[in-house]
Amino acid sequence: MGAGFLASFSPARRTSVALLIGFGLLILAGVATLILADQAANAERWVAHTREVQAVNQHLFTKVEDATLAERGFLITRDDRYLRLFLAAAAGAPPLEARLASLTTDNPDARTRVAAVRRAAEAQIVELGRVIGLLRGGRPAEAVAAVRGHLLVNRLETVRAASDAVDAGEARLLVTRQAALALRRALLLAAVVVALAASMAVALVVVAVSRRHVAELDAGRAELAAEMARREATESQLRQSQKMDALGQLTGGIAHDFNNVLAIVIGNLDMLGRRLGDEAAPRRLLERALDGAQRAARLTQSLLAFSRQQPLSPRSLDVNRTVAEMSELLRGALGEHVVIETVLAGGLWPALIDAAQLESAILNLALNARDAMVGGGKLTIETANAYLDDAYAAAEASVTPGQYVLLALTDTGAGMTSDLIARVFDPFVTTKPPGQGTGLGLSQVHGFVKQSGGHVKLYSEVGAGTTVKLYLPRSRVAIEEPAAPLQPQPVRDTAGTTVLVVEDDAGVREFAAGALKELGYRVHQADGGRAALAALENHVEIALLLTDVVMPGLNGRSLAEQALARKPGLKVLFMTGYTRNAIVHNGVLDPDALLVTKPFTLQTLAAKIRQALEG
Repeated sequence: MGAGFLASFSPARRTSVALLIGFGLLILAGVATLILADQAANAERWVAHTREVQAVNQHLFTKVEDATLAERGFLITRDDRYLRLFLAAAAGAPPLEARLASLTTDNPDARTRVAAVRRAAEAQIVELGRVIGLLRGGRPAEAVAAVRGHLLVNRLETVRAASDAVDAGEARLLVTRQAALALRRALLLAAVVVALAASMAVALVVVAVSRRHVAELDAGRAELAAEMARREATESQLRQSQKMDALGQLTGGIAHDFNNVLAIVIGNLDMLGRRLGDEAAPRRLLERALDGAQRAARLTQSLLAFSRQQPLSPRSLDVNRTVAEMSELLRGALGEHVVIETVLAGGLWPALIDAAQLESAILNLALNARDAMVGGGKLTIETANAYLDDAYAAAEASVTPGQYVLLALTDTGAGMTSDLIARVFDPFVTTKPPGQGTGLGLSQVHGFVKQSGGHVKLYSEVGAGTTVKLYLPRSRVAIEEPAAPLQPQPVRDTAGTTVLVVEDDAGVREFAAGALKELGYRVHQADGGRAALAALENHVEIALLLTDVVMPGLNGRSLAEQALARKPGLKVLFMTGYTRNAIVHNGVLDPDALLVTKPFTLQTLAAKIRQALEG
């Protein structure tokens, strides 16, 4: 009848009816399974409850029995160990009695049996305590007489009988409850079988229906594959960003250590040059050594730029003017075989950027473009207003949606492969032959733009050239004109002023102190913040604090704050080779911080000291 009923419908209707019947059976079986599972769990809890009553009852009798044996042992041996055993057993009985009573509140018969056990157990414990009290009170004869009266034995038997009655009652309950549990489990198994059968029926119908939708599934799989590809690209960008951050931390730390070393080398070479005579040969050797050390210093500055640890002084800048002003410099640097074309947008927004670092970035990119255009070519520099939306930010790691000023440099050079593009911003990656480049140009540009809150994107094809796009953060304030040169002012003679040099690196500290003495200043030294505060207390004549920024314990900024609180008129000059966050936040130098960057020469130090003292 059922087959004939279904045969009266069209194939599509038959499929729908079969699905409805299958789902109906599945729902019914599922509901029945849930109900029976709950009933089975409840029956299992009652079985466990009965077993717990039996266990607690047995444990209580054991405690009473232990107390009795301990009392006898104490009576015979007078050994306090037996007394302690009795006290422990007597203390353990009341909690068990209470637990047993709480477990049987649902069953009046069980409550009656448990009450008998409690009365018998309490009477036995009390009598045992009385006998022990007689013995400890110096009345052993009465204690022995109490034992020989068999009262304790009889009461123990009373406890045993009451306990056995409880156990027998729970055993009868256990049989009944185990039978109920078995029935519930059998019904649950039947419901599960029905549910499985209904599931198989529904699955067969679904499989039959799914054959008509292969094309839709194929389309879904294609869409999923595309989504996986997009996600893989995003994850790859995230891994690249994390790698760059890790490399930045590593190179920043290395640059910090190298700057300390180079500060010692360059400073002492500079002082040596001031004391060296006019002999040409020794002076040439000194100048070569100083030139090499300064090249190493420039290399560490590139590493700091890559690691986003260089101090920046951003201001509202007209990028069009910067590009226009650099045109002659670029033509001279690139040579006549490279044609430079500028396409500058009208109504360009101002950018919030460090002008000197932006000029350095443009020059770096232009020189890279020149080297890629062997035999000549064309370099196009463009500006535009740009908006990076949420979709672009989702596809590019560490990009914040918003408005940017776009600066793009496009060359007609050889281009790059995809493998090289993936590593192009890594430090020391270069396509130039050995000895013709450090591979820090693009990584330096990348670090500077990222530190400024911008974004860098590179596009390249082999044989078609390369485009590097710098997205610079838009400034919301008016363009700041470069400050006019200050009129010469009378220079105050600051020689003889007392300076406190604070530096944890002994070599740098000794050089700075020696340089200041060479310049005519009186000098005190401290190897850390705590020692510096003590020196300020002991030497009131100190007028200038020259302190390193990154120091263990009390850093330079904290030291300056505490020193100024104690001596408000004190002048402060920071020195550092690695900014961290003490006086530079989000890459921007604090407005009240005067900084000399390691490594520095005697002349640079003299100018900064005079600037600090003269305000």
